[in-house]
Amino acid sequence: MNTTLKPIAVAIIAASLTAMGTHALAEPQERFIERKAEGWFFYNEELEKEPEEQPEPEPVKSPQNVTTTTPPPQSRSPAPAESAEPQPPAPLSAKWLRENMQKYMDAAFDNPTVENVQAFLYLQRYAMDQSSEFAQVAERARLGNPMLDETTRRPLATFASQDLDRQAGQARSEILASLAEKVGVFFFYESDCGLCRTMSPILAQLNRQFVTTPISMDGKDLPGDPFPNMRPDAGHAEQLGVQVLPAVYLASPEGAFVPVAQGAVSLTDLQERIVLGALQQGWISPDDFNRTRPITNADMSLAKSAPLSALEEMGITDETGFIPPEVLLQHMANAQRGMQQ
Repeated sequence: MNTTLKPIAVAIIAASLTAMGTHALAEPQERFIERKAEGWFFYNEELEKEPEEQPEPEPVKSPQNVTTTTPPPQSRSPAPAESAEPQPPAPLSAKWLRENMQKYMDAAFDNPTVENVQAFLYLQRYAMDQSSEFAQVAERARLGNPMLDETTRRPLATFASQDLDRQAGQARSEILASLAEKVGVFFFYESDCGLCRTMSPILAQLNRQFVTTPISMDGKDLPGDPFPNMRPDAGHAEQLGVQVLPAVYLASPEGAFVPVAQGAVSLTDLQERIVLGALQQGWISPDDFNRTRPITNADMSLAKSAPLSALEEMGITDETGFIPPEVLLQHMANAQRGMQQ
């Protein structure tokens, strides 16, 4: 078929189909048999078209970080108050020198120009002069104050200090003689211990005053048999915790033991340790112990008579706990008066 005839043929067929449809509607009394080509759809009703499903509209997405929950007014915390910036320390004050002296020294060390070195040396000179001023005022502050003047405890004069040493030594000898009547000494050693052999003459001198019991860890005496009354160890060393030889213990008839020394010590040191051990065990009083010390007024102690707990009721206002000098002086003066009563 010629391509030019195709549109005409299509138009003719469409017109024929339209005429056939019109004629069929005009003859409703046609028998079913004459309409067999329609098949079972003899009602000739138009099927209702199901409504097309309309796509549900997409929910409008709200931008993130936009929806926020506004807290109720009463739940909002107040904005923090702006804190004042800390003020720098006063120039050339003690705090200023502590914070900056090292910086000047570092600058002079890293870049030793004349200016940098002079700046550090000037600050060093200033600190030394200020320390000298402090020392002079400290001398005046101690003058006539027995609690601050250390000469009230230990005199600086040679004749006075020597006399004090003599009195303390005499008191120590008296107390040692009194202790010798109550307690004895255990001396632990080994036959091949060099320090034990060196210390044996000291124990021989102590034996003149105290009853000394030599205890050999290996059951043998030292060379020269200095301890004929030696006894072999029967478990006492382990029970007392002896770890270093020679070892010296005080022993009472009631079975109390006090460690005095583990290692070699001098006779004077050994005697002082015996007195201290007796104080610890309660065999002598604190007053008797103070008599053996080469100082005077040992009972004058601010640590015991000026408890810092009393300062809590004396107007401490600084958040750092700094006590105003006048308040501290009043507290110490009250404690000093209490010692004199």
